[in-house]
Amino acid sequence: MTATILERLRNESAPYHDRVESNPYASAIMDGTISLEAYRRYLELFYGFIMPLERKAEASPALAASRYDLETRRKTPMLEKDLSELGMSSEEINGLPLCEELPDLSSPEKLLGCFYVIEGSTMGGQMITKKLSQTLQMNPESGLAYFNAYGSDTRTRWSSFRERLMEAGTGEAQQDEMTKSAISTFEMLERWLESESIR
Repeated sequence: MTATILERLRNESAPYHDRVESNPYASAIMDGTISLEAYRRYLELFYGFIMPLERKAEASPALAASRYDLETRRKTPMLEKDLSELGMSSEEINGLPLCEELPDLSSPEKLLGCFYVIEGSTMGGQMITKKLSQTLQMNPESGLAYFNAYGSDTRTRWSSFRERLMEAGTGEAQQDEMTKSAISTFEMLERWLESESIR
């Protein structure tokens, strides 16, 4: 039986996903030892990757054809809100380093494969939100907007994105392109998160 695009994405990207999730920041969150300073640094790194990625997606001719609803799924405003809550000024946020090695978003399949990584993280974000609300005494309104993302709608929003992947990933060529894009995105994100050690 031929694998669906969801099965391929999950199975073939799993080792890369696991590596990203084992970074020092994520590990410190899960074992309850992350400091407020390290948490802010983690958000700064996500901002440095996601802000230029969303900007690139917005400029891509493939966005409309992909039917990825970037406008209602943007993570940059959530990250800006969190960083502001943690004491950063707009000038400081705008001055953060931005990742220059970004995924190729030139086709609908590549764009959807890339955002499989970003949208998939909203599910794990629910667990992270719970952990940080205990460790750092935060809530979605005061520093956890990004990891809480869609809140109680997270599962529904993830299901609708999965349906879009299934619609787009019907042929082997489309599946190959989407899967390679997801893996490439995980690899680039891992390299970016490793660009500075935890402090």
